[in-house]
Amino acid sequence: MEESVAPVHGFIDHPPAAPLTAIDRGKPVPLTLRTLDPADAERLAEMTEALLDATRHG
Repeated sequence: MEESVAPVHGFIDHPPAAPLTAIDRGKPVPLTLRTLDPADAERLAEMTEALLDATRHG
């Protein structure tokens, strides 16, 4: 567990200068990657919320 949260501690102790940063295994990745598309992220967030609501209200 300590190993898993260590990168998070690094971000808290030394936040990146850019307002949005993507890191993969300790290395910055370009925000232009298709897997980082904001519209896809929004859709995933909406779908996740809908699933959580469905499980809460049975």
